[in-house]
Parts: sequence; structure tokens; C-alpha cells
Amino acid sequence: MYLEDLKLPFLTTEHQLLRQSIRDFAKKELIDGALERDEKNDINETVRLFKKLNQLDVLGIRIPEKYGGAGADMYSELILMEELGYADASVALTTLIHTGAAAAVIYEMAPEELKQKYLPKVATGEKILAFAMTESDVPGSWSSYMQTSARLDGDHYVLNGTKVFITNATIADLFVVFARTNPEEKGHKGIGIFLVEKDFPGISTAEEPSFGDGAGSWGSVFFDNCRVPKENLIKDGPTAFAEAMRLFNYERMENPSICNGIAQRALDETISFLSQRKEPKKGLPFTKAYQHVQFKLAEMYARIRASRLMVWHACFLAENGHPFVKEVSSAKFFANETVRWVCEQALQLHGGYGFSKSFIVQKLLRDGFFGGIAGGTLEALKDRTARELLK
Repeated sequence: MYLEDLKLPFLTTEHQLLRQSIRDFAKKELIDGALERDEKNDINETVRLFKKLNQLDVLGIRIPEKYGGAGADMYSELILMEELGYADASVALTTLIHTGAAAAVIYEMAPEELKQKYLPKVATGEKILAFAMTESDVPGSWSSYMQTSARLDGDHYVLNGTKVFITNATIADLFVVFARTNPEEKGHKGIGIFLVEKDFPGISTAEEPSFGDGAGSWGSVFFDNCRVPKENLIKDGPTAFAEAMRLFNYERMENPSICNGIAQRALDETISFLSQRKEPKKGLPFTKAYQHVQFKLAEMYARIRASRLMVWHACFLAENGHPFVKEVSSAKFFANETVRWVCEQALQLHGGYGFSKSFIVQKLLRDGFFGGIAGGTLEALKDRTARELLK
């Protein structure tokens, strides 16, 4: 049971060693307990395991070394996401938000003082990050019309509003928060980005149980006259939102990498299950007795491989300075649809056992649905792909 080596020529020995170290950790700490953590919705255990990843030096995987991070490339981030997605999507999603867009906004956009103050603690996992942008009354694809406000009052900004569907909401120590600093500007040019500590007066959170990611933290963040020191402004309009969205294209490689890990786990679990099931007449395993089963497994494998290659190709383009928006947009929606299809087939091939909470395929199916909603819906990414294609 593993993610196949795609023999990509741009991956080095160091990348392979990183994959092996994450895989060894996952086998020891994550895989066997994933179903139990999901059933218990044990977020404390998920946090403990997330912080334990610090021993692999991956919680600041792309944070520059001068701030305590590993300073690794995007290839390393994808390896991390694939392996964690395979092992436990709950830990993977907590890690995705922490190491992905939230961290990138800080090390790419924040003033030097903020970087020095916060990034070393982010890199060790001492401070967990969340990315607070989505609001209940504004569809996610129209986030630039957000209503959360930030009013300058002396040496503080005063934030008011609510953010919803925020991964890590109840466990985060630091929130990258998008708020409107210019009420006269209704679009993206009026938005600033802040770094808000969980202990600042006026901030609170609430958990929202989710369909998947059962041992993850997903919820709302409330700002009620929350006072944020003005030096915690990462960047103000008119360019802050647009710059953050440019960085968000990189997260659109991490999200489908988790999905590809989940899909591969579903295929491996299915092969293992069907190999042990015997048809009564000749006593042959289902994998040998039924050609239609073999065909289904072959198609699952092919779709996963195609999905992984699409994501890795988009990453190659990004790492080498080529345009990649069309490629990453199509790779994301393809991976998001692939994981749903593969996990549905896995559940079907398990028969009644697929509905049993004793088998992990039902969790994999639920976890797999996150990708096509978070970080850009299937529809939004198809629209973006078409716009790039038809330029």
C-alpha cells in the first residue's frame, strides 16, 4: 500500500528521502488510528499528531530558513500533502492550511517585523495558522465582496464581522484575516490582510461539525470590536487581495495532492479487501474471479495516475517560472472529481462493508468531497480553466 513512484526526472534524492521519512511517520503514527480518530472526532489527538510532525521539519516546509523554516520547494510541499492525504485527511488538512496559503501570505507579503515575530513559531508548530476569508453571506467565489470591516482607531484596527467554514478555526493560534479597510471601495481594492492572535480581545470561535474530515477543526470565527495592533496589518489595499489570490494558485496544487493521496488509499484498500474475498464456486479471490472487477481497478488506477501527473506538471511549470494558471485550475478540478469517483467505486466494490463504520472506505469517500468545495469549487475552477483556454 503506497503512492507509486512516478519517476519524475526533476525530483532529487532529497525529495525521495523526504517522502520516505513522511511515509515512515505516517505508517507509525497516522494510518492505523485514522478511522478511530474520525469516529471519536478526536481533534486533540489530531493536533498532537500535527505538532509531532515538527520532528520531520515540515511544519515550516516552505518558510525561508532565516525564519526557522526548511526553505524547501513546492515539490516538497506536494510530497507532504500526498503522503498525509493517503494516511489521514484530517491531519493533512490541518497541515495544508498551516503550511500553505496562510504561511505564504506571511512570508511573501508581511513586513519584516511580523515575519521575525511570528514565523519561527509557525515553523515549529508552536503557533497553528488559519486562513480566514470566507463569509456566510458572500459566495466563496465572490470573496472580494466580503463585509468584515477593519476601522483604524488610534494605534489599533477594530475588526467586526464573521468568517465561516474556516479550517483550524478552533485550534488556531494565529489567523490570517481578510477585512475591508476602505468602506467606499466595494471590490478587492478595499481589502486589507491582518495577522490576528487568538487572545486578542474581541475574537471568538465555534466548531461546525462537518460531513468529512471527522477529526478536523472546521468552524466560524467572530470579530466583535476585535482590537488588532496596526503593526499586525500584513498588507492593505489596493493590491493586497490580488497578491494573496496569486499565492492561492499554489494552494491549488496542495488541495488536489491530498485528494490524490485519498484516492490511492481507496484503491489500495479495495485491492486488499477484494483479494481476501472468495467466490464460492472455485474459491478464487474476487480480483481473479471477475474480469469486471479487474477492469474497474484498472480504471481507478489510470484516473489516479492521470490526476497525479496533471498536478505534478502544474507544479513543474510553477517552479520553473512558466504560466500555470490554466494547468493548475484544470488539475485541481480533475483531481477533485477523480477522488470522488474512485472512492465511490471503492465503496461499491466493498458491497455492504462499504457502509460499515468498521471499514475506512466510507471515511475516504466523505473526506474526498472536501477538495471540490474548498480552495475553489469545481465550477469556479472549470470557469477559470475555460477563461484561460479562450483568451
